Parts: sequence; C-alpha cells; structure tokens
Amino acid sequence: MLILIWFVVCIILYLVQKNLGNSGHALELFALLPALDLFFIDTLSRKAKK
Repeated sequence: MLILIWFVVCIILYLVQKNLGNSGHALELFALLPALDLFFIDTLSRKAKK
C-alpha cells in the first residue's frame, strides 16, 4: 500500500510541476491532490476489507 501511495504522490508532483512550473499555485495544488488521492485510496481499501 505504501508503494502505491508513493507512486501516486510522485506522479502528481511530476504533473503539477510540468503543467504549472514555478507558479504560486503549484504548491497549493500539490498539497490538495495527494490529500484527495489518499482519501480515495483509504476509502477503497476499507471497502475491500469488508
């Protein structure tokens, strides 16, 4: 599970840096997207345990 989270965060970082570069919104977007992805990964893992 930790490897999946690591890959997701790295991919998000790459996409944000590629699209937004050094703009001020890149850090805000990078803070928001992994939080949403971690929420969805947690939700899916809880459904799989049931």
